[in-house]
Amino acid sequence: MNVEKVDRPIKTQELLPQIIERIFSICKSDPSFHLKDELEIIENKITSLQQKIKKQESLTEQSYKLKSDILQRIEIIDDHNRQKQVELLESIGGELWL
Repeated sequence: MNVEKVDRPIKTQELLPQIIERIFSICKSDPSFHLKDELEIIENKITSLQQKIKKQESLTEQSYKLKSDILQRIEIIDDHNRQKQVELLESIGGELWL
């Protein structure tokens, strides 16, 4: 008895957003489509909102970087202050013993 494996091509399923995008592109190109103007207005709003979202994401990312930088600087300054405190305490203590 021989066992054979048959390779079947995998059919990729088209996602719903892709189908909707195709329908809208057909509607936009059809001059007789009565909602063409409204569709363009909505697309412009979507584009505008997407740009605003990208800008907000960029600003958020910049703020996280700045926050991280500031926290790192604060840590460095705190370490420097501790070292100065130790030096000052040692110099005061050293003078008292003399």
